[in-house]
Amino acid sequence: MRHHAGGLNRTWLAVVGLVLLLVGAAGIVVGAGLLTPLGRAVGLQLTRPAPDDKVAGRATASAFASTGVVTLVVVVGVVLALLGLAWLVAQVPRTGSARPLRLEDDPARGLTRLEAGALTDAVEAQIQALDGVQSASAVLRGDARGPDLTVKVTAGDRTDVRRLLQAIEAGPVRDLGEALDTQVRRLGVQVEVDTGRRRTHRITL
Repeated sequence: MRHHAGGLNRTWLAVVGLVLLLVGAAGIVVGAGLLTPLGRAVGLQLTRPAPDDKVAGRATASAFASTGVVTLVVVVGVVLALLGLAWLVAQVPRTGSARPLRLEDDPARGLTRLEAGALTDAVEAQIQALDGVQSASAVLRGDARGPDLTVKVTAGDRTDVRRLLQAIEAGPVRDLGEALDTQVRRLGVQVEVDTGRRRTHRITL
């Protein structure tokens, strides 16, 4: 199981939604003829464009004739393109495994660090030793005070999934919490049932 950029997507969708909401509100103000009164209220002379007015007037055309304005537009376009590319790259699922866990931060007692891979290897070994499990992989996130564990298990088609989940929680997950002297804050287990049957042409007597 991999980690997706859900938080980033929600943030950008909120920003885009806010911008579209403001544009829609501005269109309603212009369409309802409220642009001039609102402009007067803030000390600006704003007039509603006529139906036959051009979208780009002489001032806009003369501004784009300037090299500085064109350069600014190009720079803004490149920045937006880079932001879009970064957003796309952030969509690639990542395991997001935890950094080395600090088990002791007291300078008088010393500093103890433990690699997350050592813990996940132990968890995978314990899960693979359970009945009906064919393979297992684990990813540990967070820190030593609030670890998050994600497990992917492939089991046989005759495995009791409910008992398997109970065995995982009562065994490897509990042992992980004891090793870190805490409790696993969040546990995610993905169980895949292998329904493929092996065919063989040999019979052992």
